Amino acid sequence: MRDLELSDPRRIGGYRLLRRLAEGRTGVVYLARSLGGAPGALKVIRREHARDPEFRARFERDVAAARHVSARCLVGVLAADTAGGTMWAAYPYVPGPTLPEVVAAHGPLPREPVRIIGALLAEALDAVHQAGLAHQDVRPGHVHLLPDGPRLTGFGGTGTVGGAPGYQSPEQARGGPEGPGPATDVFSLGCVLVHAVTGRHPFGTGTGRELLHRVVHEPADLADVPRSLLEVIEACLAKDPVLRPTAADLYAELARPGETGGLGRTGAWLPAPVAAEVNHRFHARLPSPGPEQAEWLDPEPPPPVRPPRATPPPPPPPAPGPSSRRRLLTAVGSGGLLLFGGALAARLLVSRSGGAASAEGRRHHAIGLHADLSGPHAKYGKGQRRGVTMAVEELNQLGDLDFTVSLRALDDGGDPERAAEVARALIDDPAVLAVVGPTGDAVARAAAEAYGAAGVPLLALSAGSFGSRAEDDTLLLGRPDTATAARAVPLVLDAELGARRVGLIDDRTADEYSWLVTRAVGDAVDRRAVELTPRVLPAGTHDFSEVAEGFTAAGLDAVVYGGFADGAGRLARALAEAGYEGAVVATQEALGPAFFEIAGEDAAGWYFVTTYTDPTVDPEASGFATVHRERFGGTVEPYAVEGYDAARMVVDAMRALSHDAAEPTRASLLARLRGAEYHGLGRPLAFDAAGGYAGDGPLGYLYRATGDGVRFRGPVEPPGE
Repeated sequence: MRDLELSDPRRIGGYRLLRRLAEGRTGVVYLARSLGGAPGALKVIRREHARDPEFRARFERDVAAARHVSARCLVGVLAADTAGGTMWAAYPYVPGPTLPEVVAAHGPLPREPVRIIGALLAEALDAVHQAGLAHQDVRPGHVHLLPDGPRLTGFGGTGTVGGAPGYQSPEQARGGPEGPGPATDVFSLGCVLVHAVTGRHPFGTGTGRELLHRVVHEPADLADVPRSLLEVIEACLAKDPVLRPTAADLYAELARPGETGGLGRTGAWLPAPVAAEVNHRFHARLPSPGPEQAEWLDPEPPPPVRPPRATPPPPPPPAPGPSSRRRLLTAVGSGGLLLFGGALAARLLVSRSGGAASAEGRRHHAIGLHADLSGPHAKYGKGQRRGVTMAVEELNQLGDLDFTVSLRALDDGGDPERAAEVARALIDDPAVLAVVGPTGDAVARAAAEAYGAAGVPLLALSAGSFGSRAEDDTLLLGRPDTATAARAVPLVLDAELGARRVGLIDDRTADEYSWLVTRAVGDAVDRRAVELTPRVLPAGTHDFSEVAEGFTAAGLDAVVYGGFADGAGRLARALAEAGYEGAVVATQEALGPAFFEIAGEDAAGWYFVTTYTDPTVDPEASGFATVHRERFGGTVEPYAVEGYDAARMVVDAMRALSHDAAEPTRASLLARLRGAEYHGLGRPLAFDAAGGYAGDGPLGYLYRATGDGVRFRGPVEPPGE
């Protein structure tokens, strides 16, 4: 976007021009606003084209046709003048970044957002084709991303006649008589999807002439396209237009039933960093007017004001207690369990054996636990259930409460459909004032939206990929989110391993999770000191031998893996077979039973960065494991101590509200928690204005696999700690 030039008009038709948005062969596109206040993108046709009778006729025909086509993701024509001395057309202004801007800033998109983009653009093209027309100019620069989905621009403006170079179909490139049609739009859409998911053109780079030659004579390079999209994109790029699917076929193949009603207004369908940029651009809308524009520009209407909730304002947060969390990244050791006696141990043990206080005449509140107790993250869910149970039992017995509190734990098995049922059940229970959970990322966004819409505080301990925040969000993150936690990995590479040549594997089988991890690591690595070699593996990759052999031959000091446990196991075996002798660092999603089952003895030596501590050896949580084993037996599952602290924090907030002679409600409890700090046995808990983690705890905790198990190495503190 650039300022207007001296030669640019200031007003055309009923529009004032504000900025230059783009400039092409046939005209200039301006950011404009109607005298009524509506923003728009106004294209003015260059004089030499406006004098061409053939071009004028085509422009008039295209504009007239575009006014009769409507689709939710298609940007059509608002107004136009095709007969006057100055030919122009106005379109709705799309306040979102283009696809190339997003890919340049954040890298290729994961497969799920690309699938959604493909489905909704196919729907838009189908509307165009049903009207007997063709878009003629489908390319990445005409795809804008908004919080509620993509928008396809460039329709009805006689843009790049015959299609943009490199996005023409083989039949167009050959100069055949067919002309642009529905099949050419489908070919161009296939190229757009390749750009979105790989960051490149399917036929390489070069001049327009070179690209067109490859389009006609060479197969598309789809080596790093995720397998779930590969078949569809291959069909779009068929050399013979007869073999390509229709836009309706593509929509039927790519769309999901739940998307027919829209994607919401939060950008949650995009990876969190992209959603943040999209939301920022969307809400920024138009630039502030300059002095020459201020006299006619009406201000943007203010957002609707919500009536204030009838809840007391949150009290000032208590002064934080001393914390010894600020430690260097050092080995803590695996022996020497620190048994703890004293008041805390006594309270916890008594809470199991002592009789419950009478609940007669006392109010009752409940904490919900939305957990995976039987699925892929069951160990996390069980750990949280046990930790919350310990806190509830202790507080009911010795907490000096004027109410009783209970735990209502429900299992979603890690399944999104069951998670929706669990959320509805906990929301519909009036006793449940707050929920701890959910356990895994697969259900995180949907769960957060459900609890947010119902006004239920949601304290998340293990899931870290929730996407952007909505206006009515009630989410409170009890740990750094996935991207923030991944920034601990470069600290491990430096302080623990001294690695200077590092391989980075983005395994798209793990889709957005691996994308978030590897993007964060790549951004945080000091490129002046570290030589980074990134690799992207298509979804469904099972054979890691090629990447393992390549990294081994390169003599790398360390490899960072962003995927899940089964992929980590296969990578461990492939690296061992290739003779790799460096270190490997992964995240907690790779630290699962599947890793050890597949890797076997090759698991030894791997490092893992998690967001949960080990209370059996972490002196900050010393003694917790003793009471836990007395209560439950067996090992202490991950997130048990974090679950204990979360429940204590919630009940402390309930107690404070009750002492203020206020009946705790979901809304008042949320307000109280947002302003509170809690220094417990594990990670300190505090939240920023958006509900993100703001405690002074570490970025993560380091573990190392050995021949006889996994050993806790210590916390990974933020730089400067």
